[in-house]
Amino acid sequence: MEQFKVIAVIACFTISLLLLLLFRGRVLQSPDRLQVKSLHIHPVKGIRGCTVDKAKIGPYGLEGDRTFCLQKVTRSPTSDELKFETMYIGYYLRLALFSTFLEDPGDDKTTTRNVVVTWTGDSHDESTEASETNSKDQIRFPLQPDLQGLEQIQVELHGSPTLAYDMGEKFTEFYSRYLDCEVRLVYIGQNSRTVLGSIAPHSKAALSKSPFVSRVLAQLPFIGRREERIVFNDIAQYLVVTQESNDQVSARLAEGYKMDVTKFRPNVVVCGSPKPFAEDYWAELTFAGGMRMSLTANCYRCQSITVDYATGKTHEDERGQVWKKLNKDRRIDKGAKYSPVFGRYGFCRDIDHGREICVGQDVFVTKKNTTYTVFDWPGLTSFGTK
Repeated sequence: MEQFKVIAVIACFTISLLLLLLFRGRVLQSPDRLQVKSLHIHPVKGIRGCTVDKAKIGPYGLEGDRTFCLQKVTRSPTSDELKFETMYIGYYLRLALFSTFLEDPGDDKTTTRNVVVTWTGDSHDESTEASETNSKDQIRFPLQPDLQGLEQIQVELHGSPTLAYDMGEKFTEFYSRYLDCEVRLVYIGQNSRTVLGSIAPHSKAALSKSPFVSRVLAQLPFIGRREERIVFNDIAQYLVVTQESNDQVSARLAEGYKMDVTKFRPNVVVCGSPKPFAEDYWAELTFAGGMRMSLTANCYRCQSITVDYATGKTHEDERGQVWKKLNKDRRIDKGAKYSPVFGRYGFCRDIDHGREICVGQDVFVTKKNTTYTVFDWPGLTSFGTK
């Protein structure tokens, strides 16, 4: 008799679990039906990115996004010690004078895809020898470089460290020439970074705030998901913004001026939102085909949104005031109360790796929050406000 009771309990638990999983797996198409308007990849963090028609979901974001970054080098006057500092565009607006282009692979699909970076500002040294692209203002390198012989160094972004590969002297010479300091280009390789706070949906901090059932499921084999990680993305794997919110920012500017959405440095721009800033409450997007993206945190803004792509300085016209204009009514996140919010940070599921997002693809808002989320990455409450 006791055996039958045990079997009955196990059976009830199993059925309940299956029903719960089935319920969790349903896609509820809300009235908010959207469409992917544009996609953006930023191979080198901090410099301008490039627009693509389609992109693959990788383990840490769109494939090829923010896998390189620039490190400012400080040399000790008394030893061989080097100190590395990640260069953020919010503090180094001059980075906006580098443009990026992604070369398509060859017709046979075996050719390595290359990143082409071009300096668009005034040249500092007219006597510099030409690079391999026959222009001293341009450099080309593989999106996935050969790591053999490259030295690993320790770097840090927002208190989250990782090892990265120093790409070598050719790149140091190129970037240092234009940035007036010693700069090294590094590549993430097989490494990755921890997402701090409770922003990663399957981090211990996030799960501690979740319902009991979600915490239990997270511990079960074949059901629980590993904690999400990132590369040289600031905070999360994806950044989503809406065209409607960008249009509303343009409306704050004087007649004749428009806000360039690329200055918000998004990965995914969607259109069709019922109103500007409706995304403040979005918790999950489901793309046509079933791919899901959890939206867990607000993106609060630094001074990079004021940059003039022609000068590498703050715009001298209305566009240079956009941060201040947004700061009047867009400080909606209690965790970042000194800065305006624009856009949502997101993460995709492991099972969606390798799938594609395409321009024109339908997107549905399948979960919403009832209140604003609160940003809780440690030590970042005032980043980029000056």
